Amino acid sequence: MPLDLVAAGLALALAAARADAGAPDGCTRIADIAPNYSITYGAAVQGLFDDYATNGGSAGCINCHEPPAPTGGLDLTAGVSWGHLVGVPSGEDASILYVVPGRPEDSLLFRKVNCDVPGVGARMPLDDWGGGLLPEQQALIYDWIANGALPGTSATVFRDGFDIRGFVP
Repeated sequence: MPLDLVAAGLALALAAARADAGAPDGCTRIADIAPNYSITYGAAVQGLFDDYATNGGSAGCINCHEPPAPTGGLDLTAGVSWGHLVGVPSGEDASILYVVPGRPEDSLLFRKVNCDVPGVGARMPLDDWGGGLLPEQQALIYDWIANGALPGTSATVFRDGFDIRGFVP
């Protein structure tokens, strides 16, 4: 069998597997947003968890995802959030990880903040609480995951230099 037919078959099988796993839909386009090459988890990503509001108010993921009873069992407070996300199975579907380093499209965290129908559960923040996340904030989460989802500062080459970011409609 010619190699291009094998590759086409594998691509179809992968697409079918993603569809079976709950493919995302209604995703915000982030492809045209300039990539972030150097991201410090505590300041940038945890900063969004703490307060993502850009309207002068205050709204953060931690308003729902904090002890004593974090929504969905996911605690996103400073000091523990990274360990509760990276390589950790989702409480909604244990076959999907919250964050798969280097693979934002396969990471439930990115799917939840970027897509109306993330494949599991609902888009976050729920009902656009606090105004929701801007496309630039969604892109920051994508870039952090694409750069390896490090707990400190990432300064890697962005997935071999060229990447069409996000889900392509």
